[in-house]
Amino acid sequence: MIEQLWLAGQLFQAGFFAFGRGLFFIARYHLWGYLLLPAFLSLVLGIALIIAAFWAVQVVGSDWSVGGEWQWLYQGFIDVLATLMAIFLALISYQTLIPLVVIPFLGSLLSRVEKITMGQTIEVGWRRDLLNAMMGGWLALRDAILQVIFLLLSFLAGPLQPVVMAIASSYFLGRGSFDYLLEKHSTSLRERKLLTRAYRPQIYGLGLAQFLGLLIPLVGLVLVPPVGVVAAALLIQDYPPQDQLMAVNAVSRR
Repeated sequence: MIEQLWLAGQLFQAGFFAFGRGLFFIARYHLWGYLLLPAFLSLVLGIALIIAAFWAVQVVGSDWSVGGEWQWLYQGFIDVLATLMAIFLALISYQTLIPLVVIPFLGSLLSRVEKITMGQTIEVGWRRDLLNAMMGGWLALRDAILQVIFLLLSFLAGPLQPVVMAIASSYFLGRGSFDYLLEKHSTSLRERKLLTRAYRPQIYGLGLAQFLGLLIPLVGLVLVPPVGVVAAALLIQDYPPQDQLMAVNAVSRR
């Protein structure tokens, strides 16, 4: 048990620091040109969702009022709560739409990374691309529903709510970066689910780094999606899918 926890911690750490490796890789091989369109789309999407979320929360919150001498305290609490809800709603919407709006435009960047690291690109047929796109849309919708449920349940955590939501958001952000690559490295939905489980510590680590990156105004929106995909590609190079599947099967047999 202790050995497994130690290994999971090492893999989590590898996932977290892979974000920095991904940024360094882009800079080293001068891949900034591949980021222009995805970065622009991510920036526009993120700003639009932030404005929409704050507007929606303000509209709903305008009906919340209380009279008396405690009005100032109540209003301060409502303002803090509204800000947190707006941030998480914007983040949930962003994570849902990123795989559909931005990550598909990172294909040329990923192909270039594969060419540099492996000497060749991994090609899949158009039928598989279409199936993967449909599956990606369904997973994005399912994740959005799950995150809204997490947001509602997180109120039970009281002051720990931001921590609970940060953990949940880290997983969905990291998995969003891995999903695009695991589509290429799996032959069936079942194998893709197994690989997602196998890379779970790295997904959490990379996702936490992405979550922290998104806290940087504007810069985070521009860099997080492409750097996350590059980081996931480097992690898959370091921890090949077949080795990961063998490790998961070995643990499950114990």
